[in-house]
Amino acid sequence: MTEDRSRLVYEVAGGDFGGKLMVTRSTGRAVREALGEALEGLPKDGTLYVDTRGVELMDYSFADEALGVLVSRVAGGEYGDRRLVLVEEDRDMLENIEASLRQRSLAMIRVDEVGGEPGIVGTVPDHLVDTLEEIRTAGSITNADLAKKLGVNHTACNNRATRLAKLGLIHRKVETAAPGGRQYTYERIA
Repeated sequence: MTEDRSRLVYEVAGGDFGGKLMVTRSTGRAVREALGEALEGLPKDGTLYVDTRGVELMDYSFADEALGVLVSRVAGGEYGDRRLVLVEEDRDMLENIEASLRQRSLAMIRVDEVGGEPGIVGTVPDHLVDTLEEIRTAGSITNADLAKKLGVNHTACNNRATRLAKLGLIHRKVETAAPGGRQYTYERIA
């Protein structure tokens, strides 16, 4: 594990989990529990990078138990505003992760390397992909500015961004606006 304030890199192939072969639900459960502890140890808006690049074999059972269940819990709000990012470049390795997330109608951000260009693994409706791309391009953007760029009303824009935040694909911040109001700001994760 490598630490940098609000982000942590967890190397799945290292540690106590059998090295480069990630198979079975029981191994997936052990890794998920370790990842969950790492998430809980992060600050409120922290990001955990799950690095699977050293893994040589990952079966569906492991992928579903380790990542499918964990992403489901992140989307359910169990870890607050903490987020997951998958670090993996091998398309073959992504197949079982993708299958698990699609089965659960979930998605997560994926990068080839920490700091790399983000992509998505899993399922995200097209209109949410467009919204996510605008947020990524901006880095940080208010709901009003995002709505203007997308050509939708503020409520529709907020609904889209709220869904992306629940999926764990963006950070959503609430700020105080003019007297008695709120303003939402959305930020990219990776």
